[in-house]
Amino acid sequence: MDALRKFILSLSGIFVIGVISLAVIFVYKQLIYFPKTLEISGVNTLTVNFVIESGESIKSVASRLQEIGVVTDGWALTNYLAKKDLDTQVEAGHFQFHGGEKIPEVAQILLAGEAAQIPVTILEGWNSDQIDAKLTEMGLIQPNDFSIFVREGGSTAGNELGGWATDRPVASLEGYLFPATYKIDPTKFSVEDLVSRMLAAMNRNLNELGFDSESSPKTLHEILTVASIVELEENSAENRPKVADILWRRLQEGMGLYADATLFYALGHRENLTAEDLATESPYNTRINRGLPPTPICSPSRSSIAAALHPELNDYWYYLHDSKGQIHFARTLTEHNVNKAEFIGQ
Repeated sequence: MDALRKFILSLSGIFVIGVISLAVIFVYKQLIYFPKTLEISGVNTLTVNFVIESGESIKSVASRLQEIGVVTDGWALTNYLAKKDLDTQVEAGHFQFHGGEKIPEVAQILLAGEAAQIPVTILEGWNSDQIDAKLTEMGLIQPNDFSIFVREGGSTAGNELGGWATDRPVASLEGYLFPATYKIDPTKFSVEDLVSRMLAAMNRNLNELGFDSESSPKTLHEILTVASIVELEENSAENRPKVADILWRRLQEGMGLYADATLFYALGHRENLTAEDLATESPYNTRINRGLPPTPICSPSRSSIAAALHPELNDYWYYLHDSKGQIHFARTLTEHNVNKAEFIGQ
């Protein structure tokens, strides 16, 4: 009986060891030969930009990829690369993952050195200084690289960008750069390339909106300057064509535009204007100067460009905004003064 019991216990031990061994082999194969994909909702909709620093170990890379959810097990990735003698071939750089990649696919991206195309969003109404600040924040440029390039007209090594914009009375490309999201390779980024693409986008949008330099009674510079003022003077796309018509008619009649947005551009801020601010000697102060400022004051949106190209005829001559940003139009100076007293307490 004791011998039988020992035999049964031995068989049980062997069975348990066998089960454990099979489990280990199964897990190993799952991790190495059948690596799991990244479990996310909406597979392949995730975009992860990833940077490998110079001198970083593959163990560190794998660990960070696990932390951000690109792989479920960093050790499995490290082991996969080591088994194939590839763990020393991953180099520093920018990479992009989309979610759902198996470990062999992650390894392939790392080994191929695929540079990430990252989005750079230029907001509607931004001027060159604000764009410069964004690019500097992203680590793409040194401060003022972009703004100086734009103010100097985009000339580099004798190459003039934006040949279609030849009627500019000044060199600056302020306002000629279309605001949008641009995909860029940070390893190959250049200000000139971004400016060139923004100019091309502006040209394309102008054509789509029906601008024809030969038949237009207004120059492109005038249109973009008015569009830039409309952009910052009125947020509502519905009211922008009305504001554009008021500005065009005031220009035609030789009246001052009294557009505070141009003065904000000169001062470099959008805080409440003081009496001293209002008297600022600047060609951008449309309270004391007639006509348009020397350049556009921002990159106008498509809706503001459309408003400048196709203004909505009306019989208003004045407008103001209340504390909530709501616009109030007036046909006469008397009506305008009533609006000032009622809506802004002046």
